[in-house]
Amino acid sequence: MLTLLWALPAAAALALALTRGRPVWLGPLCAGAALVLSVTLWSQAGKAAAWAPWIGAAGLGTPHGAAIVSYRLGLSGLSLLLVALTLLITTVAGLAGLRLGGAFVAWLTMLGAAATGMFLARDLVLFYIFWELMLVPTYFLLVGWGGPGRRAAAWRFLIYNVGGSVFLLLAVAALTAFGVVMPGLGVAVLGAASHTLPAAAVGPLAIALFIAFAVKTPLWPAQGWVADTYSELPAPAAALVAGVQSKAGLYGMLALLLPLLPGGVAAFRGWFIALCVVSLLYGAFCALAATDARRLLAYSSVSHLSLVMLAFLTLRQGALYGGVLQMVAHGLFTAGLFLLVGMLESRLGGPVRLAQLGGLARRAPALAGGLMLLGMAALGLPGLAGFPGELMMLVGIYRYAPWLAVVGALSLVLAAAYVLRLIQSVLHGQAPAGAATLGDLRAGERWLLVPLALLVLLIGLFPQPIPARAAGAVRAIVRAAGPARQGGTAA
Repeated sequence: MLTLLWALPAAAALALALTRGRPVWLGPLCAGAALVLSVTLWSQAGKAAAWAPWIGAAGLGTPHGAAIVSYRLGLSGLSLLLVALTLLITTVAGLAGLRLGGAFVAWLTMLGAAATGMFLARDLVLFYIFWELMLVPTYFLLVGWGGPGRRAAAWRFLIYNVGGSVFLLLAVAALTAFGVVMPGLGVAVLGAASHTLPAAAVGPLAIALFIAFAVKTPLWPAQGWVADTYSELPAPAAALVAGVQSKAGLYGMLALLLPLLPGGVAAFRGWFIALCVVSLLYGAFCALAATDARRLLAYSSVSHLSLVMLAFLTLRQGALYGGVLQMVAHGLFTAGLFLLVGMLESRLGGPVRLAQLGGLARRAPALAGGLMLLGMAALGLPGLAGFPGELMMLVGIYRYAPWLAVVGALSLVLAAAYVLRLIQSVLHGQAPAGAATLGDLRAGERWLLVPLALLVLLIGLFPQPIPARAAGAVRAIVRAAGPARQGGTAA
C-alpha cells in the first residue's frame, strides 16, 4: 500500500514519457489518486510499514549474508503530513502545467514521486536514492522549460545540490558501515537494531549531514542556487520545488541528524545556530531589496525556513511542533503564491516587476484576493496557517534562549514589511502609464487555488491536528536527544 504512494505518480510519469505525453492528464490524475490514498491512511500513521530485502551482503563480510540495503518504508505521522502535502501540490502543479505538454508534466510528476519516496524511506541508502532522484527532474524542468537564464541557473542548481549530496552520501555510507538503522520516528522499523557509533565519528558525521541539509533547505551561505532557480523555473515547477523540495533538508534534520547524532548536534549547535541566525536575517533583507516577485518569494523562503531549522536545533518540544506546522503551512502558501505569480506572468508576458504594477485590486479582484490571502498567511496574520507555527516556534525558541527569540521576531517583522510591499506594489496605487490590461482569474485557475486557500484558512483556525499527527515523531526525537537538549534556558 505504501509503495503505491510513490509508484502511482512514478508510473504515470513513465507512461507519459513512453507515449510522448499524449494522455497529458495522466500525471495529475495518478498524483491525485495517490493523494486520496494517503488521506485514507490517516489512521494508519505510526503503524503502516513495508519491508523487503534488496541488496544482499553475501561475500561482503556481514553475517549470514544479511541485506545491507533494504526496501523499507514507514508511515509516521510526520511522513504522512509531508506525503499528503507533496501529492497535493504535485496534483495542483500538474494541472497548472498541462498547457506545457506531456514531457513537462512527466518530469513534474516524477519529482513529486521522488519526494514522496524520500519522505517514506526508512533505509538510509533508500533515503539517499530518492534524495538524489529529486535532482534529475528539477534539472530537466529548468533546462527544458526555464526562462532566458535557465542554463546558468540549472548548472548552479546542480553544482550546489550535488555538492551537498556528496556530504550526504559520505555520511550514509559511514552510518551504514557502522550498522546504523534509520529511526522510525514513531513507526516500528523492521530490521536490525542500530549499533553504537565510535565517539570520534559522531562530530564529523553531524557536520556532513548538516551541510547536506543546509544546502537543500537552503541555509546561508549555501543559498546561492535558490533565487535563480525559483526565478527561471516555470511557475508550476517553482511551486513544487519551493513548496515541497525545500522541506527535504528540514525533514532530514528530523529524520536523521537529530535522532541519530544528538551528541554531534550538541557539540556544534552554537555554530549551526549562528548560521541559522545569519541566514534568516540575510533572506529577509534580500527579500526587502528584491525588485521582482519571484526573487522576493525565493529570499522569503530562505528566511522562513532558516527560522524553522533554528527552532529544530533548540530541541524544545514546542519549537519542534511549531516547526512541523510551519513546514506544512509554508508549503501551502508558497506554492499558491508561485502559481499566482505565474498567472500574472502569463498576462504580462514577462516577470512581475514590482515597480511596473499597481491597481490590480480594481482590475482583477479575484486574483488580488488570492494574493492578499496567501500573502497575509506568509506574514503570519492570526487566523491563517502561517501564524500558529510561528507562535509555537518563538515560544519554544524563547525557552531555549530569549535573545534568539528576539532575532526570530525581528525576521517576522521584516517579513511583514516585504510581504506588505509586494501587496502594496501589485494591488494598490495607480497602474503605470501604458500598463497592460489584465484579465481576472479564469474558472480553471480559481479551482487550482481553492484547495490551497481553503487549507490555509482551515489550518489557521484549527491547527491542532497537525501537531497531534506529528506527536509520535516529535516525542521520539526529544527522547533520542536526551542530554543534547541541555543548553539555553530549561524547557
